[in-house]
Amino acid sequence: METNIRHDGQLSVVELTGSINSGNAHEFEDALSGEPSSEEGVIIDAGGLEYISSAGLRVLLAAKKRCKGKIFRVVNVNDEVMNVFDVTGFSEIMDISRAVRQLSVEGCDRIGAGACGEVFRLDDETIIKLYYPRVKKEEIEQEKALAKKAFVMGVPTAISYDIVEADGRTGVVYELIKSKTIGELIRGDEGHLEEYVDMYAAVCRQIHGIEAEPGQLPSFKDINRSDIPNVTGITEEERAYLHRFLDLIPDRMNCLHGDLNINNIMVHNGECCLIDMGEFSTGTPMFDLSRILFSMEFAGAAKGEFNSFYKLPQDIVTHILHLFLEKYFGCPLAEAEKTYPDAAWLYPLAWFRCCTSLLKGDRWGEEKRAMALDILRTQLIPFVDAQCGK
Repeated sequence: METNIRHDGQLSVVELTGSINSGNAHEFEDALSGEPSSEEGVIIDAGGLEYISSAGLRVLLAAKKRCKGKIFRVVNVNDEVMNVFDVTGFSEIMDISRAVRQLSVEGCDRIGAGACGEVFRLDDETIIKLYYPRVKKEEIEQEKALAKKAFVMGVPTAISYDIVEADGRTGVVYELIKSKTIGELIRGDEGHLEEYVDMYAAVCRQIHGIEAEPGQLPSFKDINRSDIPNVTGITEEERAYLHRFLDLIPDRMNCLHGDLNINNIMVHNGECCLIDMGEFSTGTPMFDLSRILFSMEFAGAAKGEFNSFYKLPQDIVTHILHLFLEKYFGCPLAEAEKTYPDAAWLYPLAWFRCCTSLLKGDRWGEEKRAMALDILRTQLIPFVDAQCGK
């Protein structure tokens, strides 16, 4: 057993090599006796650790207690040592993370790209979603954890494997679903459009029919609230209205995907499978439906033009939207509130999405920004006032 202690900023990093057992645990204890010697705490780098016995575990426990409120983390743990931590319960009382598998996407086919990263085919059975450097590790870990939760809860989604490093970037390995998205099916076979929209509505109802326990998943209302500070070009009074609007929305525990557009739903052997689970959360299903409405109507192209996002003429996108809503509710949208009272929030939530999306950053042009400001001032604010009895 060897230990090497170095300092990385305000953290002490203890690098371990070899095996720790009853015969050398006292040496390990002596090496850690002065820790934490840094202001922020201790990182135990177990990248070279092959085995640890109960005697070594007690040394770690004592060091953690000395850290009190400071950081104490064990990283780069191999599978064998991680099994010891899991069996003994140490992984439940300490911040312990496995070693990250190293891969390369050199020579791999790039099969897709999105706002957060790129997708490469690793082999005939797996793909890797490789995130851009600006995406924080915590966000990647959350998406991986949410994908696993969704699968366990019965949501039809791709199986996720491990978090890896590939060519200096972090990624998540998923099963390769050899199929097409609903969007691709519609674009390739418009003659069966209604059949595909039936599948679309059915899988949306399926995920919304699953309810989570309180605290089991993030709240989509909270996710939306975090977007409000990023809205530009409005007054602080108008920003307060956006917060007030969210306060009015009924709380629900239905599972939500967060971005149920037709490009995020694969069809494999007649079964739908959801991808991109980074915003898996809870709330009224109208959150999901309002984002579909926003992307197809408010963020879409003008009538008669081509919608570059959906890669379809806008007139067909509009037809898909109206057909989808009717199939989802089982009746024309104008009658939906009789059976689904929350349907009253569909358009107001789409107005809210216009504000938090079209008025954020510089992705959208001045025409869309002007539209969003008009919606805020002539639709959303009067709606909030009416709800509050003003």
